[in-house]
Amino acid sequence: MEASRINRTLKAIAVAACVAVFFAGCGRSSNVTTQNANPANRSAAGGTVVAASGTTFYGKLQQAIGSKSSHNGDTFSLAQTDTLLHRAPAALRGSTINGHLEGVHAAGPLHKPAMTLVFDNITFSDGTKAPVSVQLLSMKAFEAKSHKLRTLGLMAGGAIAAHEIAKHTGGAGHGLMGMAGGYVLSQALKTDIAVPAGTVLELKFTAPVSSGSSQ
Repeated sequence: MEASRINRTLKAIAVAACVAVFFAGCGRSSNVTTQNANPANRSAAGGTVVAASGTTFYGKLQQAIGSKSSHNGDTFSLAQTDTLLHRAPAALRGSTINGHLEGVHAAGPLHKPAMTLVFDNITFSDGTKAPVSVQLLSMKAFEAKSHKLRTLGLMAGGAIAAHEIAKHTGGAGHGLMGMAGGYVLSQALKTDIAVPAGTVLELKFTAPVSSGSSQ
């Protein structure tokens, strides 16, 4: 009888661990995609090439972006900024990459938040604009933030409730299963994307950038 109870406890521990690992892997993700308004082969059409394909661009976000606070068509801009490890080519200093949002969806009880960042063009320091084709490398900034305190509270609540049930049924391992259930419930309650103004994002040009080809 005692061996059977130990086996049930070990199974409960294994299930709880598997559930926690599975949901830890998928609970924080979000559906964020990027697009370029201009085909890559148009980015260097005319003008003088000022940045080759593969050049890194660091831009400071000028407007807050959020799956709950933003709407389709909202614009955003990334003002060029140097970092301790990267200094932009002279022709790109003072420039701004402009874009807008599409497909914005707030998080729901059982579905992830979503949005698409569309990069429209680059504005140089002299005010001229040109098409741009970039890849966003700072995807982590757009991950939905986790609620650690909420998760701990639900896990504790699940464990307490399961313990009370176990006292009356004589079951083993119910507390661990209750904790796992609380974790699963917390991860099912999706959290919105929120990227504050001032966040520095890293991009890479996927086509040459040229000046003198005002858009």
